This record gives sequence, C-alpha cells and structure tokens, in this order.
Amino acid sequence: MRNTTRRPVTVGQMLVSEFLEPMGIEISALAEAMGVHRNTLSRIVHDKGTLTAPAAIKLSAALGNTPEFWLNIQHAVELWDVRHSAYEQEAKNVRRIQHSVANTGAMA
Repeated sequence: MRNTTRRPVTVGQMLVSEFLEPMGIEISALAEAMGVHRNTLSRIVHDKGTLTAPAAIKLSAALGNTPEFWLNIQHAVELWDVRHSAYEQEAKNVRRIQHSVANTGAMA
C-alpha cells in the first residue's frame, strides 16, 4: 500500500460532495431513511464520529451502494491517521518474529 502525504477523503466528505449536495438530500432525511438519529449521522458527516459496520449497511441500503464502499473509505482514513501519528514510530521498534519451518511440529 502506498504511503501518501495527503489524508484520504473521509466518509463525511464523500457523503456531502457525492451524495447529499448533488442529490439535494438533507442529513435529517437520510438519517430517517436509515433509521438512525439525526445526531448520529451528523457526527459522521462532520467527521466527529466513526462509521460502524451496522451504520455502513444502513447507509449503503439508503444510497444504493455497498457497505464495503463506505468501510473502505473509513479504514483508509483510520490507517492514514495511525501512520501519521506516534504509533508509526512505535511500530519501527517492533521486532519481526522469525518463523522456523523445523519448529512447526509438523510430522513428516
């Protein structure tokens, strides 16, 4: 996977730019169609909350796409955020485990 310098588009940005604005949909209308509270969807739209798998299923059902579409966006952002945080430095100190075929316990 490539390591980019620009943060990927978030679920909220994608929702606004590709769905809500072009289709003239209000957050409250989409939330009602999804069967979730308006504040729940508003937090996702404004990048204050994380999209969960159940919410991705509801969002995809309401908008006619797949949960994987939304979860891939969410995961790309989460991975980028972690890679550009202290965790990336910590990962450099992790030692890779060496696997030995002779020690697997398999019988010949």
